[in-house]
Amino acid sequence: MRECDISLEIDCPPERFWPLYFDEGFNRDTFLEGLGWDDPKITEFRADAELIVRNIAAHPKLEIGGKVAALIGEKLGYQEWGRFDRQTREFAFRQRTNIFGDKLWLRGKMWAEAIGTERMRWRTKLTIECTVFGVGSLLERAAEHNVYKAWPQCSTYWNRWLSEHPDRVGRPLERAE
Repeated sequence: MRECDISLEIDCPPERFWPLYFDEGFNRDTFLEGLGWDDPKITEFRADAELIVRNIAAHPKLEIGGKVAALIGEKLGYQEWGRFDRQTREFAFRQRTNIFGDKLWLRGKMWAEAIGTERMRWRTKLTIECTVFGVGSLLERAAEHNVYKAWPQCSTYWNRWLSEHPDRVGRPLERAE
């Protein structure tokens, strides 16, 4: 099992960040332009007064080599199940790959900490757990490497996007949809 604790600064307050995070266009642009991945597919989106549910299917571009590349191949994808609690302002998620199914999971939560009135710290704590016999720790290390690469790519893209779109906001979180 691997534990990741990520803290990155974003050039907007949490009140602006979360609506953008759930905006379909902003999300798609993050995957395509920020990460260089394929277009994600939102498999479910619903919101009520307490919760926002957003589930995604995605196909990342990974930096892998050797044994891990042979195990995974070119067809890796994952399904993410995410829940944003409007009260705690935390996004809890779990991800499962299409290749290893229930034998490889990423589970965690994200939240935002305000830094003054115009910035925030994007926090993520997640656990990577793989039970594939003989190669579990190898796959966990590969997943950890890619997490520590993708999260900063997102924050770099978001900060550039935010500076280029200072007035753009995403879907409102204050109301049930």
